[in-house]
Amino acid sequence: MVCDCIPTLGQAAFVLVSFYIGKFAVVKLLQIYNGSKVPEVHKKDWKKDVVYLYQFPRAPRLPNLSPFCLKLETWLRANKIAYEVVPSFTLRSSKGLLPFVELNGREIADSQYIIFELEKHFGIKSTLNKEQEGIARAIDRLVDGNTFFAIIYSKIVENSSKFLAKDASGMPIPSFLVPLIGHFFGQKVNARIKANGLGKFPPSVIYDQLRRDLAAVDGILGDKDYICGSQPSIADYTFFGHVASSYFLPYDQPITDMLNHEFPRLLTLLKRIRSECWDDWDNLS
Repeated sequence: MVCDCIPTLGQAAFVLVSFYIGKFAVVKLLQIYNGSKVPEVHKKDWKKDVVYLYQFPRAPRLPNLSPFCLKLETWLRANKIAYEVVPSFTLRSSKGLLPFVELNGREIADSQYIIFELEKHFGIKSTLNKEQEGIARAIDRLVDGNTFFAIIYSKIVENSSKFLAKDASGMPIPSFLVPLIGHFFGQKVNARIKANGLGKFPPSVIYDQLRRDLAAVDGILGDKDYICGSQPSIADYTFFGHVASSYFLPYDQPITDMLNHEFPRLLTLLKRIRSECWDDWDNLS
């Protein structure tokens, strides 16, 4: 005789499915609700038209270890926009991103979208023609969406302990813990690269992709001062953010040798932007 208090297999399955459907619905409703809310800003006493840039703290050898933070701050400097840096390892935007900015009591997240919005707000007009705009956009997306993963593979995955060491990161991690923390951090970054697809290949393939990306940018740059001509564009600042945040670290990587020996024009571009936008590079920390 079967006890009525014991649920049948069908009843158990119904409860389990109902639970997950309900959980999914609640999550979606919360996302819709939170997405409709205007996020509160951290800076309550903000000044009109001052950009408050939330990003990782300075590093000993370069302004920022994050290519996206370095890209955005370089763009702000190049366009002479008043800004204040708010350094933090823990703060994130309402979308979970860093860097993000606050402008006139409004939060803006994602380095690409921030630049779009600031261009509109401050009336920054492009000096590029349609063809040049297309090239700038293509290079910007190439570097942000592909070159980035090849660079961080050597920068972090293969050199996690060197990356987290105090002379590179500035983080006060006890030296005996650096290898252990570096191992787990490297694994986490490698999982992101694998999710992109590139990390499923051996290092030789990853670095071949990096070399091909650099060769593409070098071919477009040619003998010009900047990627799209005589004036810098978003392509230059994106390239600078990603490459500089790796090249100027205190340890050698494949990109170090590639720029030094295979792509001297790209190295000249890197140094030109650093000279023009970062005359205080060595005095920031």
